[in-house]
Amino acid sequence: MNSWIEIVGFAGSFLTVVTYLTQRMVQLRVMAIASSLCFAFYGTMIGSPPLILMEVVLLPVNAWRLYQIAMEET
Repeated sequence: MNSWIEIVGFAGSFLTVVTYLTQRMVQLRVMAIASSLCFAFYGTMIGSPPLILMEVVLLPVNAWRLYQIAMEET
């Protein structure tokens, strides 16, 4: 496996951990979106349908929730 692909996977893991450590909801959603993007790319590169499917579901969920938070603040 290429090392740059593993770096993307580790970045996704790191962002997931950061997501769990955040205290503000906007930060949580932004980190979750970044994590999903990394893992979707990583899952595609390693050919993992379960990982790709999970991220394809989580990405719009987090994007929608971030949009809702933004609309509440306006």
